[in-house]
Amino acid sequence: MSPASVGAAMSLASFHDWFSWVVMVANAAAGGWALGAHFRQRLRGWPLWVFITLAQCTVFAQVIAGVVYENRSGSDPGDLHRLYGFAAIAAVAIIYAYRIQLAHRRELLYAGGSFFLAGLAIRAMILS
Repeated sequence: MSPASVGAAMSLASFHDWFSWVVMVANAAAGGWALGAHFRQRLRGWPLWVFITLAQCTVFAQVIAGVVYENRSGSDPGDLHRLYGFAAIAAVAIIYAYRIQLAHRRELLYAGGSFFLAGLAIRAMILS
């Protein structure tokens, strides 16, 4: 591995570590907002859905960064760390799939789903 590749892998590792906090905080905040929106009509609207979408996009960015880092550095984060990352992507898909069937409880669906994503982020951070 060239010195430039080592430097790139180290900066990617730093980004992956730092961004894990962004994923956790964004999804926890999205869960709190969605839970509040379930009880308060004035908290609903397009800003909530934009924020939830951005929070869930952080999951994809984090997993992509982790996969690229693992491939470039050759490090092994462990099977459970990988499991939590890919489970988070699956959770986003499952939440999205249930949005029509639970339209009358959509805010609760996204609150629970966002808190679940934040929990997966915390668990993955503990494992690394």
